[in-house]
Amino acid sequence: MISYFRSILPSRIFLLVLLFLGIQLPLLLLGFPGTAPELLHMLVGERLAEGHAMYRDIYDNTAPISALVFWLLDLLAGRSFMAYRLTALGLLLLQALLLNNTLNRHQVYASKNYLPALLYLLLGSLSFEFNMLTPLLIGNTFLILSLPYIITLSREGFENNRLFIGGFMLGLAAMCYLPLAVFLLVGVFAVIFFASNTFRSAMLMLCGFAFPYAVLMTFYLYTNTGQEFLQLHLLRPWQLQVAFLRPPSDVAKIMTIPGIILLLSLLSAASLPQRLVFQVKFQQLMWVWLVASMLVIFTRDEITVATFVIILPPIAYFGEFFFTSGRKGWMLNTVFMVMLAGVLILRYRLVLGINQVLQMDESPLLLPEQVQLPVQHSTVLVLGNDIRYYMQNKPVTPYLNWELAQRHFGKLNEYQAVLQLHENFRNEMPQYLVDKAGLMPELSYKLPTIFGKYEETEDAGVYQLKQP
Repeated sequence: MISYFRSILPSRIFLLVLLFLGIQLPLLLLGFPGTAPELLHMLVGERLAEGHAMYRDIYDNTAPISALVFWLLDLLAGRSFMAYRLTALGLLLLQALLLNNTLNRHQVYASKNYLPALLYLLLGSLSFEFNMLTPLLIGNTFLILSLPYIITLSREGFENNRLFIGGFMLGLAAMCYLPLAVFLLVGVFAVIFFASNTFRSAMLMLCGFAFPYAVLMTFYLYTNTGQEFLQLHLLRPWQLQVAFLRPPSDVAKIMTIPGIILLLSLLSAASLPQRLVFQVKFQQLMWVWLVASMLVIFTRDEITVATFVIILPPIAYFGEFFFTSGRKGWMLNTVFMVMLAGVLILRYRLVLGINQVLQMDESPLLLPEQVQLPVQHSTVLVLGNDIRYYMQNKPVTPYLNWELAQRHFGKLNEYQAVLQLHENFRNEMPQYLVDKAGLMPELSYKLPTIFGKYEETEDAGVYQLKQP
């Protein structure tokens, strides 16, 4: 099996794509339940499709390019989990092929092959979470696109534009998911390793990185949204803490297979004989990529399996060294088949009915399949983190993200916050308010012209707009 993908014949690509789709599509077609992060992304796209401006009319920290993708998907398919997951599947496949093409074209290995793409797609099928269209997954595409540009062996006056494009791609990645700006470190090391004029080349790459942000800030200044963009997205504090969105033991179980492959691959890479200077420098750069990936993963406020998608490129790169090492063929094929079996078991554990043995719990991510709520098919605002009410209802007002809504609801003793609440609700008043935070008494007292128009229903904490 492994030896088959050591060739670069076109038939290998066909089988590679067929294998990937064969692993991925059955679970997608079975209709795996929706997740809370996906629903929030859909709500952002829905609000944008209605003509509301990001950050000014939607209080959320979704990065601009990711918000653009969600907006386009809403225009094309509306609230469709299938559309989001098929898009994520397409991005995974594109990333694997782009990375493999870059490695082969630049002769990073002793021989050209499709093993990196095989490992990328196989490990990218470990969990349904890699089928979630996240800003991190979107941004990872631009990171891989930047790779052939930042490893350019630049000479003074020749191909300097490639470094600018590489920095530009890194800037687009950060505009998909802001913490990916850490990968500017990878770009700096690439300049140190490959460029002839380090300072000038670094400035070119930094200018490329800053260019999309300069264009974006110009747009937001013209639309009078610059301050909101800075507060809600660009200048948000760095979260130097580890918080898991699902049980850490579950994340560890799923990532055991990639972890073992990475360890074996790093050991194999360390024992390699002397190679070309370019290949050695490229390997050093991928070590920096691996470190940058770990920094992004373990400094996020929410860690889950989907967060580890950015570690797939270095695993795919280093994995080739293990599967082309001098070990006996039967041993390498056994490791591969065990890895393939592990991926299939972890991915289809619920369908196979073996989840009780593995004792893994996806419930922190999943939305309830059958939920009877007192509010349906109406406009609603939830004062709290319970997003179930948005499954069958339409959100209004900018307060989509409850954490960011605290800039107003958490400062009801400040005049400016109360004034801003009044302005936002004057433009949009939901038919129902679901008070999970117990704020309605204080809101009715301080803003009677707005919240005094709501009356409590038979359901505790649910308020309905009075009929005129």
